[in-house]
Amino acid sequence: MPSTNIKNLSVPQLLAMRGDIDKLLQSKRAELQAQLAQIGGDGAGIRKAGSVKGMKVAPKYRHPKTGETWSGRGGTAGWLAREIKAGKKREDFLIAKPGRKKRAKAK
Repeated sequence: MPSTNIKNLSVPQLLAMRGDIDKLLQSKRAELQAQLAQIGGDGAGIRKAGSVKGMKVAPKYRHPKTGETWSGRGGTAGWLAREIKAGKKREDFLIAKPGRKKRAKAK
């Protein structure tokens, strides 16, 4: 692609160049997606990077008397902070994870 000084181009010329670049990028994208499909990758296993804000998380800590829970995210829960200050350890409030079910062997 020839080198062009974009500072000297007018707005319509810049917009035309932008359109050409968009077309070129779309064709390259289609080409890469076709190659990916040939090798068996459809991109379904790829998770887009993003925020986890608003996603529900299972609680990690539970107060044995009140039943209050905390997921372990964000600031320490008030009830847990008070218990730690009173001398208990955070590990004392961990919720036991249930054991995973084993898969049956296929015959």
